[in-house]
Amino acid sequence: MVPMEVSLKVAAESYDAKGQGTCTHASKASIYDVPSEMWTVRHEEGSRSLQLTLWKPSNGSSAMISMSVHGKKHLTISTVRGGEVSGSGTATLAPSGKGGTFSVDARSKAGEAVTGAIKCDAFTPAIAEGGD
Repeated sequence: MVPMEVSLKVAAESYDAKGQGTCTHASKASIYDVPSEMWTVRHEEGSRSLQLTLWKPSNGSSAMISMSVHGKKHLTISTVRGGEVSGSGTATLAPSGKGGTFSVDARSKAGEAVTGAIKCDAFTPAIAEGGD
């Protein structure tokens, strides 16, 4: 767990939090056989939760995101090619020290916007899951 700050607008609702969360990074990862660099952010607090994964393909193709937000609104967005695409949008990372800030601009399949920032004080190494 690392210190993090969340400042998102989810549809018409705010999702703001400051506290502990999970922020990981893997310089070598893969999704649907696409070698990528990967960052994952997770925040949970009471009945609210947020998960964002940013995939930056090694081949230079456009970045992909997978995001779910559960609070007053429950939204899921995925732009991962090869999987079930739902919604649209981008997340960009501005590194800072051992961490960085993600800027999110996405829309659910129903057109509900998710915009704002997620700041991680540091990234820890991601643990490999499944596969070889």
